[in-house]
Amino acid sequence: MADKMRTNAGQGLGIAGLVLGIISVPLAVMGCTFAVALLFGAVGIILSAIGLSQARRENGAKGITTAGLVVSIVGSVIAVLWFVFLGAFFQDAVREKGGWLEQLEQLEEVGKDLDKEMEGIEQDIDEEDMEDLEEKMEQLEGEAGEQTQGVAKDTGEADIEEAEKQLEELRKEKDKK
Repeated sequence: MADKMRTNAGQGLGIAGLVLGIISVPLAVMGCTFAVALLFGAVGIILSAIGLSQARRENGAKGITTAGLVVSIVGSVIAVLWFVFLGAFFQDAVREKGGWLEQLEQLEEVGKDLDKEMEGIEQDIDEEDMEDLEEKMEQLEGEAGEQTQGVAKDTGEADIEEAEKQLEELRKEKDKK
């Protein structure tokens, strides 16, 4: 029996399909780039399918081309699922009473009303807190003033006596020179 020789037929297209499939999977998973993932996945499927066809016809290796086909299909399926999910979401939103644009406007109005209420509450709290704070500050100032006056009297006389002693010592040193 003669062994048929394996060729490299379809390998280049299989590698290209594999690369596009690998790129399409993370793009499809992210969700916001599902359209690009669908494009990459579709091109990867086409390239891998052509490469697989060439490999079968000329008895080439089919491993890379099969992997490229599988990965491209997985990326495309995930992208299609995102498309179906978003389509269903918007379809339900449009069907509902009032439409989704009106609901967004209502939500915006609720947010504005909430902001106004919060500003009013903050102003009330600020005025009450400031009055309480001013009263406490006045009390503390009065207490601190009383304490410092008593301490100043006690320490003031001692400081004056100490300064006089130092002045006397300096005069004696000056006279010695």
